[in-house]
Amino acid sequence: MYSKIQNLARDNDYFQDTPTISTIDPSRVIAETNATDSYQNLLFSLIKFRVYTGVYPQRVTVVTHEFKRARFMQCHFPAVGLVPLGPEQENYTHKVAVIGTNPPVEVTSPESLTRGEAVNGIGLWREDLYGVNADLAGKRARRGWSPGMENDIFSHLGLEDVTLDLIRYDGGGHCNKWFPKRESLPWSYTRHDTTERP
Repeated sequence: MYSKIQNLARDNDYFQDTPTISTIDPSRVIAETNATDSYQNLLFSLIKFRVYTGVYPQRVTVVTHEFKRARFMQCHFPAVGLVPLGPEQENYTHKVAVIGTNPPVEVTSPESLTRGEAVNGIGLWREDLYGVNADLAGKRARRGWSPGMENDIFSHLGLEDVTLDLIRYDGGGHCNKWFPKRESLPWSYTRHDTTERP
């Protein structure tokens, strides 16, 4: 899996805006390999970046399927504190981006993608922001995740308490409350914000 991810990124010149001038050093490309869903992939990648570089990223670009764009913008980015809730999100495009490419229409029709995401993707994430209820936790379990793995993976990395709290967060009351310390996270949209906004 690791080499497939690296090869895909390399073959697409790391999904840069100006692919003719590569600024990515391939020896510095790393893959996060513990995640079992899109939320974990985002969160665990923030942590992997910090472990690898010593700092958290100031800008995050997610390369995924286009049909998952709303899931990241409306659910995952706010859930981990990369953007605020609500319409102010549009003012934070300097902090987050999604590069999306859907499978070819001969493989999966756009209608099928939209329907599937509404039922099994964003439809579930809107009701379970941190993936802890039966449907999403069940998907994680089927993909090899079990409760407590987060302690084995992350507890020895010297992470901040607030970061560990987010990793272990159970969604609060009814399992669907925003993490209450989002603005205190070390990568929060409230920190490291030096870009002028309109």
